[in-house]
Order: sequence, then C-alpha cells, then structure tokens
Amino acid sequence: MSQPDIFYQPLKGESSGLPHDPFKSFVIPRPIGWISTTSQDGKDNLAPFSQFQNVSFDPPTILFIGHQDLYKKRSRDTVMNCIETNEFVWNMATYDQRENVNDTGKETWEDEFQEFNIKKAPSRLVRPPRVADSPVSFECRVHSIIRVSNEFHGKKTAGPHMVGNSDIVIGRVMGIHVKGEYITPDGLFDVLKAAPIARLGYRQYTYIDNVFEMTIPTMPDEGDVAATLSGSLTYDDSEAEDETESK
Repeated sequence: MSQPDIFYQPLKGESSGLPHDPFKSFVIPRPIGWISTTSQDGKDNLAPFSQFQNVSFDPPTILFIGHQDLYKKRSRDTVMNCIETNEFVWNMATYDQRENVNDTGKETWEDEFQEFNIKKAPSRLVRPPRVADSPVSFECRVHSIIRVSNEFHGKKTAGPHMVGNSDIVIGRVMGIHVKGEYITPDGLFDVLKAAPIARLGYRQYTYIDNVFEMTIPTMPDEGDVAATLSGSLTYDDSEAEDETESK
C-alpha cells in the first residue's frame, strides 16, 4: 500500500512528517567537490563538499558551497582559506577513494592529507596541492564568494537551522590535470574506469557504473552551437591566456 502524497512548507515551520528530512534526497546525484586549499601560514586542507557543480564550460568555471561549521562555529576552513588566498583545487572523488573522501569530512585542526595518509601532488599554477591519486584535478582561482545568509536562523521554522550562513565559492579553472590511464583510445575520458562517486540523501552515496548517450536536438541553422554543446569545439581565448601568464 502506497503512502499518501506529501506537501509541506519548511519556512512556515512545517515538516514532511517522515522519520528523516528528505530534502537532500531529491536533488541527486550531486557530484562531490573534494577541495584542497592552503592557509596563509602554509597548512594544507582537504575536505569534501556535496554541494558542488560546474557553472560554465566556456570558460571553465565551477562552484562549491560551504556551510557554517558546526564544530568551529564559523565558515569552514576551506572557505576561510579561499577568502585569504583566492586559490583552491578540485579533485575528482572516486569509488576507490571513497574511504579517504569520507575521512576528510572530519573537521579537524590538522592537515587532512597527513592525518589520513593521502598522497599529495604539486600544482603548477596555484599553491594548494592536488590529491595524487585522483584521475582529474582542477587548479582554480577564486572568481567570487557569495554569502547566502540564513535570515530565518533562530526563528520557529522547520529545522533545526544549525548551519547558519552558506558561502558559494565560484572558481575559474586555470589548469586541468588528467591522468593518461583514464583516456580511452578514441580520446574520451573513461568515466567507467574512474567511477566517480556522488552524494545522495541521508548517508547514501552512489557511483557511476553505466552510461548511455542521447543527442540534444538542434535547429538546422544553429551552426557551431551544436558542436559546442557536444564538446567538439576547443576553447581558445588569447585574453584568458594572457591573464594566466600574468598571475
């Protein structure tokens, strides 16, 4: 027998009536932003963020969202480092690395690379190290940080509202590392071999173990638009190249 339909308004103090809040189980799967940073005083940090996504592919831009840290009662170390240094690295989180990814979710006062015995690899354009065993890493410079304040914090609404403010960190991808072993003979990224993991709701995760293809329909006179959407065009911007060389 099926359950009755549910409608509820969180900002009016209503809940779903279910044993666990289902909200994070609906926008799924979410790629994981496994972000490495370095503080001003030189301490490295590594942490996973389940609110992560690309913003644009031309030029490559990504974002991750750090909620207020419940333990330290301020923004996460990752966000603080981005504010102070304007640099971070995204590392692809894979099924083989799932335990390391989960370990680094612990908000410690130490270098998570060292604490959990995760091998570092040097970056070329930014100070934070990469995760050496990740198939793909993006070296990024902060484009902007947007504070989403919790104006309902402390009021009687569905909660508890413990995360306070959230910081959206947007980064320009300055350099991309791809391990050759994950490139197929026909030049595609072997996503099945990499097996990236993604966040679901509750304590659930998933990983990519199958793919299928569909072609986006286009208009006859769209020209290069169709090629751009399929990833067939290369990115060539002399201004962006000049910006990279000047930093």
